[in-house]
Amino acid sequence: MSEPSLLMTMSDIASLAQVQRPVVSVWRRRAAGTPEPFPAAVVQRAGQELFDSDDVGRWLAASGRGNNPDARADAAAHAALQLSLGGTDAFHALTALVALRGVLGTPLAGLSRDELLDAADERDPDDDMFYGEVKRTDSVALDLLCRYVDALVEAAYNEPAAFEKLIATDERQGGRGHRQTRLAANALQLISQVAAALAATQSGEPVLVDATGCAGDALLAVVESMHGLIEPTVFTAGFDTPACRLLRRRLLVHRIARLDLAVGGDGSFAVDGNVVHVVQYPTHDEPAMSGAKMLASIENIVLQMDDDQLGVVLAPASVLSDGRVAREIDDLRSALLRSGRVRAIVRLPTGLVPRKPQQAQALWVLGAAHSHVDLADRWTMVADLSSIALDEVAIDDLVSDLVASLGDRATVRAHAFRFARLVLTRTLLASRGSLVAGARPSAHSPIASDHAARADALLSALNAATDASAALDLAIEPGPTAATAGAATVDTLLADGSLRYIPGNRIDEADIAEGGTEADGIRLIGPAEVLGDLRLGARRIDRLRYAADYPSGRVTEPGDVVFCTAPRPSAVVDEEGTSVVVFPARILRVHRREPRGLVSRVMAADINALTAADKTWRRWALRRVPAGQACALNDALSAVSKRRQHALERLLRLDELSGLLMDGVASGGFTVASVDPTPPSPERPTKGIA
Repeated sequence: MSEPSLLMTMSDIASLAQVQRPVVSVWRRRAAGTPEPFPAAVVQRAGQELFDSDDVGRWLAASGRGNNPDARADAAAHAALQLSLGGTDAFHALTALVALRGVLGTPLAGLSRDELLDAADERDPDDDMFYGEVKRTDSVALDLLCRYVDALVEAAYNEPAAFEKLIATDERQGGRGHRQTRLAANALQLISQVAAALAATQSGEPVLVDATGCAGDALLAVVESMHGLIEPTVFTAGFDTPACRLLRRRLLVHRIARLDLAVGGDGSFAVDGNVVHVVQYPTHDEPAMSGAKMLASIENIVLQMDDDQLGVVLAPASVLSDGRVAREIDDLRSALLRSGRVRAIVRLPTGLVPRKPQQAQALWVLGAAHSHVDLADRWTMVADLSSIALDEVAIDDLVSDLVASLGDRATVRAHAFRFARLVLTRTLLASRGSLVAGARPSAHSPIASDHAARADALLSALNAATDASAALDLAIEPGPTAATAGAATVDTLLADGSLRYIPGNRIDEADIAEGGTEADGIRLIGPAEVLGDLRLGARRIDRLRYAADYPSGRVTEPGDVVFCTAPRPSAVVDEEGTSVVVFPARILRVHRREPRGLVSRVMAADINALTAADKTWRRWALRRVPAGQACALNDALSAVSKRRQHALERLLRLDELSGLLMDGVASGGFTVASVDPTPPSPERPTKGIA
């Protein structure tokens, strides 16, 4: 075995030099042919050039480039060890040696294999953390690895930083389950703040429990969120798997107090007192874990919980919140809901697991079952943040909502929820749809009284500025909040029959005619019209050709909502009907006899208010209006729309007149006589000017 190399990618070099990645490419190009050329790549793997860290460190020091004056000394902390140990896993051997160095408090280089084994056996007599990894490494490899570990710790300044560097490098190079299940920074911030907030509601020192034994990222994030003000104790399962042993080494290196959690072969365990369970699924040990297995694991947590225990669970939304799930998952989820310990369900946006950017996550908060409340009256907090950016403000507000959800009825009523709404748990059990259906925060949520006052003021101002024939004949009166019908997802509305989905027609480009009038053919509505790039009626298709070549073609009915999802969610209401919708545009049609509070214009407004990232149209939340108000609202919106169209037409005429006046006078084509009866005299001094 040859001397190991510490190799770096171009990105590693940029990180070491504390510059942006493109800067390194510029250095390499400009230094070519100079007395101090950029170091040559020593190997290429998977199309990526790798550079020797010593060469890079010397070059940065000699050239003075970059923003890190200690680049040569820090190189080891930014490089990766390229070493094959045969049957031994270099990553686990390295993390074991870092842990051993941490408990010894001295460098490892110079110690013989026997001395290292004796030290490992003394500090890890039950082989829970690192003794086995050290024992499986031969003498020559141990010597090389010890020297590397010493260099890495010196470059990283301490063992915890060196340990995290090894994990980051391992993930970057392909890793194990860590890479498949690693959470984005904002996801870790969310789970850590929720767990810390839950712990703050309990008496005594915080105690965290990880029944999976390998939720290292989440546990460390929770501890870090406490800012060293308190030192929690951590219980983790004592499984003898690589991921669980790695977690135990990690906690040891970070000096986090850990106790062993005895978990039976069936996953059962018991823990007493005020604790907060922190788990993430799928686990690092089993990144391909099935949804049923995730829920069975959560069930083991819930079964042993008492009213003093709380918990936060992060898992795919397809398991924790979404509808249309397999019967086995639905049964397991329903059983957990019946326990009363699932106090909050939150659907989160996509992108929280970088390796699965399109997979949405969901979060459960577990707590006391409120046994004093009748089963029929128990509630669960639900929220849908699918289209919300999970930034610091959103996380803070969500954490506040989640903590409030654990309180009694009086506490819940006193809290002003930003994202959440409370639903009776029995309604969740009765539905096979999404558990957070209709819980998406609306972009239109001012206080009702403010709505009424502002609308009345606008109506008065508009009517005062127009003649009587153009006035809006509306009366605005405050209504009871209890009369609100709430929102529902498109999926739910399709299921209950109040909405119908109709796909668009695939029309040959050769059959599309530009311009024309109704006599020239049927109006087309495609994405261009929906997005506003083309006016309605700008494109048509010959009626006879459509009937002959598209016998199964469909046309709209008045009031149909035509929508598209790309490049952003957009919608338009076809007031006239008898239009041909061109795919990928599609139709949502409200049931005429049973609209259930749906109003086409409100639907279109809700769709147009969505973000560009919100492309899953079946999950769009659409507002419904109270019974008896749908017709009145539709008539009012129709009247406002007509006045708006007249105003736009007048504005266009005024713009055209302005242009003609400027062109005509400037060219000498005509003159304009002033209509001001008392024009200001140029000789008269203006007030305020000496």
